[in-house]
Amino acid sequence: MKTAQTAQSTRAMHAPIARPTAIAAATLCAALALHANQAHAQAAAASAPASAPAQTQSQSQAITEVIVTAQKREQALIDVPASVTAISASRLTEGGLDRLEDYVAEVPGMSIIALSRGYTSVVLRGISTGISQATPSTAFYIDEAPVGSITSYATGSTLTPDLDPADLRRIEVLKGPQGTQYGAGAVGGLVRYVTIQPDSHTFGGSISAGANKVTDGGTGSEGRASLNIPLMTDKLALRVSVLDRKDAGYIDNPELGTKDDNKATTRGGRVALGWSISNDWSLNLSALTQHFKSGGIGMEDVKTAAFTPVTGELEHSHVLPENEAITLDVYNGTLKGRAGDFDLVSSTTYQKLAAETNVDLTPTLGALLPIPGIELPERQTISTKRFSQELRARTSLFDDKLEYEAGLFYTHEDSVNRLPPLLPLVAGVPFAGLGGPLFNAMLGTKFDQVSVFGNATWAVTPTVDLMAGLRYASSTQKYHQDYQKSVLVGTPALIDQKADSDKTNYLLSAKWKPAADMSIYGSVATGYRVGGPSALPPGILANGSTTFKPDSVTSYEVGFKSGFGGKLMSLEAAIFDTEWKDVQAQTSTTKDGVTYQYLTNGGNARSKGAEATYLLFPVPDLTLRATGAYTNSRLTEAAPALGGISGDPMPFTAKWTGSLAADYRFALAGHPAWAGGSYNYIGKRISNFSNTTLGKYPLDVPAYHTFDLNAGIEISKVKLSIYGKNLNNAHGINFVNNTAAGTSNATFNAGIIQPRTIGADVSYAF
Repeated sequence: MKTAQTAQSTRAMHAPIARPTAIAAATLCAALALHANQAHAQAAAASAPASAPAQTQSQSQAITEVIVTAQKREQALIDVPASVTAISASRLTEGGLDRLEDYVAEVPGMSIIALSRGYTSVVLRGISTGISQATPSTAFYIDEAPVGSITSYATGSTLTPDLDPADLRRIEVLKGPQGTQYGAGAVGGLVRYVTIQPDSHTFGGSISAGANKVTDGGTGSEGRASLNIPLMTDKLALRVSVLDRKDAGYIDNPELGTKDDNKATTRGGRVALGWSISNDWSLNLSALTQHFKSGGIGMEDVKTAAFTPVTGELEHSHVLPENEAITLDVYNGTLKGRAGDFDLVSSTTYQKLAAETNVDLTPTLGALLPIPGIELPERQTISTKRFSQELRARTSLFDDKLEYEAGLFYTHEDSVNRLPPLLPLVAGVPFAGLGGPLFNAMLGTKFDQVSVFGNATWAVTPTVDLMAGLRYASSTQKYHQDYQKSVLVGTPALIDQKADSDKTNYLLSAKWKPAADMSIYGSVATGYRVGGPSALPPGILANGSTTFKPDSVTSYEVGFKSGFGGKLMSLEAAIFDTEWKDVQAQTSTTKDGVTYQYLTNGGNARSKGAEATYLLFPVPDLTLRATGAYTNSRLTEAAPALGGISGDPMPFTAKWTGSLAADYRFALAGHPAWAGGSYNYIGKRISNFSNTTLGKYPLDVPAYHTFDLNAGIEISKVKLSIYGKNLNNAHGINFVNNTAAGTSNATFNAGIIQPRTIGADVSYAF
């Protein structure tokens, strides 16, 4: 099994949770006191004379109800007993914020590990083992469609969907384990893309075009179009959207003298058909495709813990072409209806994911093969086909005091991960003098899972709800490995393994709404990642196993949500404590000169923290927003397979993250206009665990902050917007990986965020 090499750490750091917990508790108490005063004032106002002054309409409408579907049904955000961040997609497009990298700091408790464009690992609340993590810890949905791989051999942790926001309504981030609602993989939480649905009443659409310039890089452009067609009023509608976006490159290759190697293209589209079959039944069909290509890897070559560039800033040396390509196709059919007293949902999804990466191994392995002029190409191809079917039924009893839901879920996944045979090159010509290709390997998995689940909510009183959930899942996974003899694999290895596993998850929560615009909740929830074949042949280790177990998390959370101050302020805050057991890890062992890489369980971890989002509307049409999060995620016992000791921080999890933002709407020459900006902060992180068994060491990845600004005006049907991203031109690092073992002069690849970008966009709506 091919795994990414990781840096090791020599230092454990310990930080208490007392400070953020105290902050959250103090904030909660202050908000309760303010709400109590407000309630008293409102009661007095109710008995005041009719001539008493009233709030203006703009003030009374300052805070509008936010509806989310994080729990697979439409709910007001304040009624969801969990921490949910909802991001408006229209606000992202106005600011030129196209990718997860652009807005990650706005989501409390969220961080990313960005190897390069197209390869991004999303981490929620510190539940991640870093760049070596094989199985994703964050689940992804597009509406009702589960997306990505949940197994360990298809790099599902980094091949995550990063959708352009143009055809989205919002992005919902649900934090904490979601094992009862979403099953395997959602141990840290869930990212849900909510798309714009067809409208059977209005014909219309939009066309937009834009361009941007990156400091020390190239130029980018984008074109988008959408069209909504009512086919039958109140019955049938079709929506079509297309995208063509070119992202500027900013990484140069001094070896070949080329500029802006990592320029990329994203093309795609979506077709959606909405059919209101009757008053009780509806059918939505959709097909989404997104094709990503990059001409290079977005990394900088650095050395030493000070991140000194090897040749120069924003430079990555290679003698062979490097490129990436990822194609995602998602097809979904969702049928909703009512039969008797039951609301029914059927969601059918088919997904195809294909990725190819070509990299130059000459800088890292060339010294091992001292042949003048040798060049070492590597190609990796990954394909995943996944079918999923979910059935849900919801109803209520006892005059709607008890709502309950039951469902079935089935998924089948077929994945192939290949390193096709490529001969080394000398002077650009295939070289057979080493006896064969560098690699010739294939990993294949077939995965099946059946789940049964149920959730119930009991309204104990008009203000108190209790919720419970249970989910049982049974999984079967077949693994096939074919390592043929090659330069770097001296002994062929043919392995066939099968593993069965089952897991039960539960949720218990309570919610109290002392007022219509305030809720306080507490919950205990669990989540897990599936186990499977380990890829370790029998007899290699005395205590070795041919399978690895599921790992699991148990999270304890208390949260508060409220709109107060006459609807001029709102606060959402949560504190959490998550225990992570039997952490899955990639590791290796050597016997008789042969190295075997495999998956195992080892070590426990714990993540504690607090997060908050505060909105303020000081005057009409002005919105101020502040977010903040503290996450203390560490191993609580040694994890030899990960190279970690007790107390090691989990890699690439920042203790502190936050953002400040302002948006102002106003009239300019009689036309609607806006201006906004944000400050975003990502704190210091550790690149990896501290054990130095591979002769490597961790790096203290420095904190970084960015400033963004945007403004625009809408004249009739034409909208013009301008934006600046990373205006302070921060050299932020979201990924570090060793490319050579050992000394203080070792070479690393560092994933660098996009430098300062200035752009403009014009759109026409009809």
